[in-house]
Amino acid sequence: MCLILIRKNKTHGFGVYYFANGHLYEDAWHEGRRQGIGMYTFRSGETQSGHWQNGILDVPSTRNNTYLVSPVAVYHSKVLNAVQVARRATEKAYNVAKVDERVNKAVASVNRAVNAARVIAIKAVQKQMDHNHNNNNAV
Repeated sequence: MCLILIRKNKTHGFGVYYFANGHLYEDAWHEGRRQGIGMYTFRSGETQSGHWQNGILDVPSTRNNTYLVSPVAVYHSKVLNAVQVARRATEKAYNVAKVDERVNKAVASVNRAVNAARVIAIKAVQKQMDHNHNNNNAV
């Protein structure tokens, strides 16, 4: 599932992007490049997470919460939280699209039924008019 905007033929926004090779990237994109806090998962299950700048992992995340590895350290737990938020947003948007599709199908069904009822009503009126016309001519 990918619900990331395509702007000028480039991915842009938040979400989950599945690559054709089985890898995926979860979280932020900017003008076609991974940007901000996110996680790249290889099809083997191995991950790279942290802060991405222009498509490159410039600050890998650390699982060490007891002391700062560097002044710009990104904790793995924060990356996971950001990824979870992106997943929930993607799922909500996907579910809205599914509901919208179901509503459109229901509206189309109702429109077909209404049109069928109109046709039946018109035919009934025409039949009554023909019947009245034939009765008036017979007298």
